[in-house]
Amino acid sequence: MSSNITYSPLQVVDPKHWSNLTQESHIAWLGGKTHQYIVNDRVEKIFELNNGADNLVSFINRLPSVELEDESPYRWKLLGADEWNVPLSKASLTVGGSQITSTDFAGIGFTAFYIWFPERYFEDPTHIVGENPEGTQLRILEPPVEDGGLYRYRVQIFGNDPEAFASSDELAAGTRWKDLFAQTEQTLSDKGNGVHHSSAFELENIPSMIRKNYDVPGNMIGAKNPPLAMTISNGSKTEVQWINKLEYDFFTQFRRDISRVQMYGKSNKLSNGEYAHKGQSGYTLRSGFGLIEQMESGNVEYFNTFSLDALTSIAMQLSFGRISEDKREFLVSTGEWGKSEIHKALAQRAAQITYLQSGHNFKQGGKELDEGQITTYTFINGIKFHVIVDPMKDDPVLNTIPYKEGLASSYSMDIWNVGETNGQSNIERVKIKNCPEIYVVVPGIRNPFTPGGTGMSPMQVASMKDGYSCGKAWWGGVRIKNVKKTARFLPRVLMHQ
Repeated sequence: MSSNITYSPLQVVDPKHWSNLTQESHIAWLGGKTHQYIVNDRVEKIFELNNGADNLVSFINRLPSVELEDESPYRWKLLGADEWNVPLSKASLTVGGSQITSTDFAGIGFTAFYIWFPERYFEDPTHIVGENPEGTQLRILEPPVEDGGLYRYRVQIFGNDPEAFASSDELAAGTRWKDLFAQTEQTLSDKGNGVHHSSAFELENIPSMIRKNYDVPGNMIGAKNPPLAMTISNGSKTEVQWINKLEYDFFTQFRRDISRVQMYGKSNKLSNGEYAHKGQSGYTLRSGFGLIEQMESGNVEYFNTFSLDALTSIAMQLSFGRISEDKREFLVSTGEWGKSEIHKALAQRAAQITYLQSGHNFKQGGKELDEGQITTYTFINGIKFHVIVDPMKDDPVLNTIPYKEGLASSYSMDIWNVGETNGQSNIERVKIKNCPEIYVVVPGIRNPFTPGGTGMSPMQVASMKDGYSCGKAWWGGVRIKNVKKTARFLPRVLMHQ
């Protein structure tokens, strides 16, 4: 199919697009036998579409890896907090009384009253507090009693003010209460409070498998095809044979496929544990979560206009209580337009700091201004950003939703904490033991791989097809150990897309 795209007035031939088998008719269609070509010119791509894939694969390949024994689902555990807060169900002055109101002055004069919780989390003689840890402190006087599906506690205000009481707002249903400690008498105390336990979260993913293959007819082997002549190996070698160009496309596109399945792969596992699809063989097709789908269960924020304050606020939410201050380094992956937005915001922030205002960016006697694009930003509380461009976000074939001057994807920002979680990298490659990327060839009657086949010297082939087939297969994936340490900051136009 012709592209029907006018790139330049110099253009005399439209680029052609086709898939799968390449035959002599394709070469004729390209005008291979009618024109002279300057075969030592390097062919330049209008869009460097592979760079996005190369960028992502290079980034992922620098990450530590975890090796699985086989292709079955794998699990890992995350240990949450060993304490939590509990919502209050109701509060009353007596066992059978009604909900406390503003006229009840609950607990005044150190009198006891009653509160109910949906679970037996607290034990006597614990001190507990509500929404404000500096507010009213209650001491549990005796073991809880099960009462109508709830647990009833007899409590007393703790302190030195006999006029103090718990307000109806503090004791409202739904307020959340916490365990502080169990303070006891100094002489012959009987017991303290109990220990809270929490089991780990278990998460599951499965490696994905992808394949790519191509066929070459026997009559295409060795044919010189001037329309496809190009220099593809650092300018050192000119290729005029279709099969060399085909192999180049095959390796490049398979590399791109690997990066895309790791980034955009979607799980097809249903809630009942089964998988939604079957392959052409009739057997189950199992697909794991890619990076983006894993991040969607983390933190996703949207913007109409980019704000540096909003970006730093996201990093603060990811950090506090989760990441120690000396490990708060974030990688922000964005497109060219997103990087420009961040640079402009940082440059504006820097312009407001008087001691940074100088003429050091002017060159050639003030005739040239060199802004020096800002790619690293250190914020307060140990938070540091490193900005990288992922050209996949600028790929006009993969992404088509417009936004402002460019593509919406180019403004999108993926925020990754690539530090450690419990001593392990938060983002890891997943590989299968003894199962590397595989490259195979199925030789037919005519193929460039198998010697012999002339006179009385037969050659061995795997197919009676006149030609040969090549293929690649890859197994693996990417795991985000703790998705709550990642975030996405996206243009609002991408919401619900």
